Amino acid sequence: MEMSAEMMKAIKEMKSMPPVPWPEYEGIPYPTFLTFRNKGAEQTIQGIKDFQSRETDIMICTHSKSGTHWTYEILALIISNTTELAKETKGEKMLEAIPDLSVLDALPSPRILDTHVQFQNIPTRHVEKGGKIIHMIRNPKDVSVSLYNHARKDVITLNLDIPWNEYFEIWMTGKLPYGSWFDYELGMEQAEKDHPGLIYTCYYEDVKKNPTKEIKKLADFLEINVTDETIDGIAKATTFDNMQKNKMDGSKFVSDDGQGFIYRKGEIGDWKNYYTVAQNERYEALFKEKMKDSQYKFQYE
Repeated sequence: MEMSAEMMKAIKEMKSMPPVPWPEYEGIPYPTFLTFRNKGAEQTIQGIKDFQSRETDIMICTHSKSGTHWTYEILALIISNTTELAKETKGEKMLEAIPDLSVLDALPSPRILDTHVQFQNIPTRHVEKGGKIIHMIRNPKDVSVSLYNHARKDVITLNLDIPWNEYFEIWMTGKLPYGSWFDYELGMEQAEKDHPGLIYTCYYEDVKKNPTKEIKKLADFLEINVTDETIDGIAKATTFDNMQKNKMDGSKFVSDDGQGFIYRKGEIGDWKNYYTVAQNERYEALFKEKMKDSQYKFQYE
C-alpha cells in the first residue's frame, strides 16, 4: 500500500533536519514532530485543544505503544462494515503530528482521529459535545519494551538509541515522550469517572486473546450493527501477522536500516526478555505505589 504524498513529504523534510532535544510543555516531553519543531510545544498542544471536533468524530486516546494502530484498523473496518484493510493509516490522523489540522476538514464523517496527549489536552469541543473516545490500555511492562525498541529505531522524532538498563531508569522517572505512563492512565481513569459514558476502555490483552468478543463490544459502544460474519472477518483482517504483511508501515522510511518498528512483535509478555529480576521488583513496587487506588487490571502473559 502506498504512503500519502503529505506523509512522505513530512518524513523527507524531517530526515533532512538535525536532531533536536524533545520539546516540553508543562513538564511533559514530546516527540520532535514537524509541528513541535515549527510551532513549539505550547502552540501545538493548544492547537489540539482548540481543534473543532465534530460530534461524529471518534477519538482514539492511548498512551504510546498501547495498540493505537491496531485500534484504528479495527474501528475503520467496523465503521465501513467491511473486512478489507483501509488504505490510509492512523498516522495520517494523529493530531499532534499534523502540521495544519485544517487538512482534516476535507475528511468525511465519521472521522477516526487519534492522539497520545493526556486527556486534559485533547480537543475541548470533543468532550463538551460528548464525542466518543476509545481508550486502549496495555500492560505497562510491554509498553515500556515496545517504546524502547521504537525509540531506538525512530531516528527522527525520538532518537534514543541507548542500552536497555539506561532506558529503564528513564522509564522509571516518566521523562520520556508523552510523559509518565502512570499519569496518563490515571488521568484517563479519572476522566471516565468525570464523564460517564464518554470513554470506552478496552484492554490490549483482551482483544489479543478474544478478538471477536471485544470487536463486538466496540461496535456496540459505537452503536453500529455488524454481523457476526463481518466481525469474524474483521478479527482475521486485523491479526498482527496480516497487518504486518499488508499495511503500509511508514516507519520503514524513518529508521536508518529500513526496518519498520510499528508492527514489531505485538506479543504479550515480551517484557520478560528485557526486565531483570531486580528491575521487575523495582517496577512492581512503583506500580503498587502509583496505582494503589486504580481499578484497572492487567495481564502480563
